Amino acid sequence: MQQQRRARTLFGVLLFVALVLVTIDFRGGDDGPADRLRSGVTVIMRPIQDGVATLVRPFGDLGGGLRDVVSTRAENQRLREQITSLEARRSSSVDLERENRQLRDLLAMQGRTELETVTARTVALAPSSFEWTITIDVGADDGITRDMPVIDGDGLVGRVIQVTPGASRVLLSIDPNFSAASRTARTGEIGPIDGRGGDPMVMRPLDPDADIEVGDELVTSSYQGGVFPAGIPIGTVAEVAETGSRLTREVQVSPFVDFTRLDHVLVVLTGGVAELPPFEGTEDIEFTRPDVPVANEPDEPDEDDEDDAGLTDGDDDEPDGAGEATEDDERER
Repeated sequence: MQQQRRARTLFGVLLFVALVLVTIDFRGGDDGPADRLRSGVTVIMRPIQDGVATLVRPFGDLGGGLRDVVSTRAENQRLREQITSLEARRSSSVDLERENRQLRDLLAMQGRTELETVTARTVALAPSSFEWTITIDVGADDGITRDMPVIDGDGLVGRVIQVTPGASRVLLSIDPNFSAASRTARTGEIGPIDGRGGDPMVMRPLDPDADIEVGDELVTSSYQGGVFPAGIPIGTVAEVAETGSRLTREVQVSPFVDFTRLDHVLVVLTGGVAELPPFEGTEDIEFTRPDVPVANEPDEPDEDDEDDAGLTDGDDDEPDGAGEATEDDERER
């Protein structure tokens, strides 16, 4: 209670002194004693104030720097997280662009060949390095059967060799067990083409002297009972070997398809080339083979010729017992 009374008394005294000083300063004007006192105090305190400010400024700068460092670190972390998110979105965007290009190529190939197809996706590669196959995610439930051709946006991929209800296995055209009929797009020369694994495919034209040049494009050729429809791109001629003989000639072919990056493919639902129907009006015609005598058949000898040759029993000039001696000699031998 006494302390409160003292505080109130001190506050009242200070307030009275302040009022007196304000009054004196107001009445004294700019040249009054209060103004001179204030100027003197300012002259005395200015160096002290500047020194204290100079001494305290580094600590203030240090505090501000610490605040800036903390703020900068937080901003840096936020920017790094944003960059990571943008890079992930960019990678996803690039993958979507690649997939979009593949699908556009598939549509272009489908429109070019005018074939009925089913789109499939590669879900597995060959189980070993000795087999060039892939597994796709469509099967018998989607209308897939064995020997159906498989293509992508670049050309021939292979043919279906195994079918399950929900998946199929495809033999790639570069597998050594793969073979197809092909022809050159420029001249129409035909011949079988075989896979060689990691090496270029090999085409053997039926005419060893056929006009085939490096850079010629090869497409599939259809024939009765064949698997592949005509016109599916296969590859380009990379090398034409010299004619080894009058019967064979090898042409190395680089396939259009990149078999290391197979993702989306098309399975051609149309079957192989159908059997040709009989010509109109020939259904009841029967073809018979005429009898042809056997050539070089020996004629039977006449009896007169045997008599003339001395081969009759009555004209035998051999001595008696000659035949028996001959038989005895044969037994001894």
